[in-house]
Amino acid sequence: MEPNAHLNLILLGTSRAGKSASGNTILGRNAFVTNESPLSVTCQCSVNHATVSGRSVTVVDTPGFFDTPDEVNTDEQVKKEIARSVYLSSPGPHAFLIVLRANDRFTEHEQQIPQQSEIMFGQEVLKYSIILFTHGDLLKGESIENLIKENSRLRHLVQECGDRFHVFNNEDEYNREQVTDLLQKIDTMIEQNGGGHFSNQMYEDAQRFRQEEEKRRQREEEWRKEENERMANQIKEGWLLHK
Repeated sequence: MEPNAHLNLILLGTSRAGKSASGNTILGRNAFVTNESPLSVTCQCSVNHATVSGRSVTVVDTPGFFDTPDEVNTDEQVKKEIARSVYLSSPGPHAFLIVLRANDRFTEHEQQIPQQSEIMFGQEVLKYSIILFTHGDLLKGESIENLIKENSRLRHLVQECGDRFHVFNNEDEYNREQVTDLLQKIDTMIEQNGGGHFSNQMYEDAQRFRQEEEKRRQREEEWRKEENERMANQIKEGWLLHK
């Protein structure tokens, strides 16, 4: 199968994972603003394009998962903005790159990224996902394979993404081989997915399911509330009769 002439990529992860720097590495230029602050620089989705290895590549950077840098942006608003990335990569992303720092402790929030991604995008999302480890230069000779093997939770996350992962040294911006290797892994994943991309329809189906689940949950809460009130009234009536 011939590689796609155009690739749409979406970066997911927490704010300090190195999403923006990874976007710059892929595009080969400083397209996204980067910062080492623990708060997210990216409050809204940002889109940039470049020709990479003779191919047109679009990268969508997203706000950090679980990051609410001010009182204006609530957790729900951040999630809605992340979900909007699907439309910004129309007709749909070929790959979601879940970005993690290779030298960091694997946090509880990072463990929740696959589940949160499925809530926002649907169960199909992990079929289109690759773990992208950043700061590979700080591994200090340790292989990423050993790091994955020694951490059961991290290993589970990688397995959820079909054992697909890649390592970036974002400091070595002139090393284009690491980008070429990533694109080859994306091409292999695309072929495994039948040559297609994650579609808006998949996202819309997931949103409908989420809305239906929310309505069902609300109905159950209302029913429980009514039942509790009914039981409380029965107890009160029985107490009055025996008074």
